[in-house]
Amino acid sequence: MRAHQEAGKDWQRKAVMETTGFGLGAAAGAFTGSAIISSTVGIALMATPVGWVFVIGTGITAGYFAAKGGDILGKGLSGVVYDRNMSWKSFNGK
Repeated sequence: MRAHQEAGKDWQRKAVMETTGFGLGAAAGAFTGSAIISSTVGIALMATPVGWVFVIGTGITAGYFAAKGGDILGKGLSGVVYDRNMSWKSFNGK
């Protein structure tokens, strides 16, 4: 953020985008990873050591890609909302 601020860019927009992307990415990754690990197939596969490795590896991989997708989506949406919000006039017309 400091680099954006020193360059005269809209650092507040960047902060909003990064924070939203992080939050949505973390939520998507955690939800996806836990859903895979707690699924019926996951529970059945965890009966063996190889199954543990497979289920945990699949959960981490799917969670990673869901988190990256959530991050991209969150940044994009928050940028659009931020830009739209900044273009509105206040109630007093200024």
